[in-house]
Amino acid sequence: MPRSGSIARSAAVLLLTGAPAAAQGVQEIPNPMAAHTVFIVAIAGAFLAWAVSFSIHTARERSDGRRERQRLLDERERILDRIADLEDERESGRIDAARYKLRARRLRGDLARVVEALRSAPPPKKKRT
Repeated sequence: MPRSGSIARSAAVLLLTGAPAAAQGVQEIPNPMAAHTVFIVAIAGAFLAWAVSFSIHTARERSDGRRERQRLLDERERILDRIADLEDERESGRIDAARYKLRARRLRGDLARVVEALRSAPPPKKKRT
C-alpha cells in the first residue's frame, strides 16, 4: 500500500502537470506522420505566398496597362490638336504648302502609330459593381 506522502505527491504532480507521476519516466512514441505534416504545412504556406505574390503582380500589371493606355489617349489628343492647329495655319496662310505637307505627313504618321498601339493594347476591363 502506498504511503500517504506518495499519494499526495502523485496528486500534486497530476494536478500541476496533467500527467500521472508514474508516466514521468515513459518515453514518447514518435509520430510517423510528423514529417508529412511539416511537409504539407510548408507546401500550403508556399502556395499561399505564391497566391499573394500573383495577385499583387496582376494588380500592378493592370495598373501599368491603364497608365499606358491613358498616356496613349493623351498623346492622341495632343496630335489631333496639333493637326487642327496646322489646318488653321494653312487656312489663314501662315504656312506654305510644302511645309504644311511635311508637317501633316509627320503628324498623320504619329497618329497612326498611336492608334495602332491603342488597338494592340488590351481593352480596359470594366470595373465590378
